[in-house]
Amino acid sequence: MGANNVAAGWPQSGRTALLLCAILGVAFISCVSAAGASQGAELEWQYTAGTNFYDCDISQDGMYVATGTYNSQVMLFTIEGERLWGRDAGSPVWGVAVSSGAEYVAAGTEKGDLCVYDGTGILLWSESFGGTVNDVAITADGSRIAVACSDGYLYLFDDAGNEVWKFRTSGWVLSTSISEDGSYVVAGTRDFVINVFDSNGERLWYQKIDGQVFGVDISPDGESLIAGGNDAYAYVYDFNGNQIKKIAPSSKVNDVSAARMGAYYALAQNDNIASVYDNNVMAIAKRAASSAVNGVSLSGDGTRLAAASSDGNLYVYSLPAPVMPTPYVPTATPEPEPTSLPAGVGILSVGSAPAGATVYVDNQMEGITPVDLTIAAGSHTLLVRLDGYADWQSSVTVIEGETVAIAPDLSPLATPTPAPVCMMGIILALGIVGFAMCHRKKN
Repeated sequence: MGANNVAAGWPQSGRTALLLCAILGVAFISCVSAAGASQGAELEWQYTAGTNFYDCDISQDGMYVATGTYNSQVMLFTIEGERLWGRDAGSPVWGVAVSSGAEYVAAGTEKGDLCVYDGTGILLWSESFGGTVNDVAITADGSRIAVACSDGYLYLFDDAGNEVWKFRTSGWVLSTSISEDGSYVVAGTRDFVINVFDSNGERLWYQKIDGQVFGVDISPDGESLIAGGNDAYAYVYDFNGNQIKKIAPSSKVNDVSAARMGAYYALAQNDNIASVYDNNVMAIAKRAASSAVNGVSLSGDGTRLAAASSDGNLYVYSLPAPVMPTPYVPTATPEPEPTSLPAGVGILSVGSAPAGATVYVDNQMEGITPVDLTIAAGSHTLLVRLDGYADWQSSVTVIEGETVAIAPDLSPLATPTPAPVCMMGIILALGIVGFAMCHRKKN
């Protein structure tokens, strides 16, 4: 009551000044909030549809953006946001990739189809698989297309639809990437493994992380790769298999992307954030959607970021021009000599976490993890044993002429908890008292 009387007693000019201050205060807070939300990323354009966007890809020349949606659409845009075309792929589109000049647009579907279109949206060819196509990747010239499939294979095709090679893993292949010139191909799997291959399909190395590998990407210059997954970390490796950076975002990572020379790394996060980190692992941009961000793609020069979200939007942001890091000079490693396997055998590649476990195949000791074994095609019993850990045993089928990779996580054995000293003392004391009482009764 008193406050109302005081306000009523203010001169008109005083009330006006108070109102003006309040408006300015709200405006200031709004500006600060907007600046905080932007954090170095400015929205250039967005495309809204009544469905989830699952993946996106900026072409290596930075001129086009491809995307895929839950309602089976494959779409191509110019980098300025003009929608060139959309096509129905027949089922939800999990992965997309576009070559320079948009000469080829590849899409992988939930039903298990790979669809390859030209720059005008004409279907050039398609291929069907025995599982969902979780991800696709393409070289700059479109001559090679990598396919990650839930049937357990990583496939490589040429631009005419011919299978170049395939590699069988021990679980679903969830993600893939190919270097701009096709020299390297990477695959991330549901059993936590990052696999790196050369252009001929020879596995060069692999690493195991602590979660399913939802996203992998090779920097456009082919000098490093980034991988992320549901352990809520992203890892950066050189091409000798050395981990050189580790990024800890605020949630699990649905997808990753790298700019040239690793100047920027982008993460699609399950907590609705698209984030960008520089080469020193400092966050330079974070943009929030209203639902999970499923896919991200950086332009090669790092000046643009595309983000596909379950909130029904494809976003394209401009980023501050990155300061290019000192060029990475990899240690020279000899090219592996191509080998041909004898008829009737395949390769069983066995790793373990931790490494150093003994490998038994059909009850015969064959080596220490990690190890590649050439054994007869067919079904075998595999045992992995390490002191202090529970034995890991499974049946594995080796396919003639192919490589099967297994890398189990070993479970530590439970250590018996010793009885506390004080409890042992109490038990001993009670025993002595009992003995004394019995002895006394006898007397």
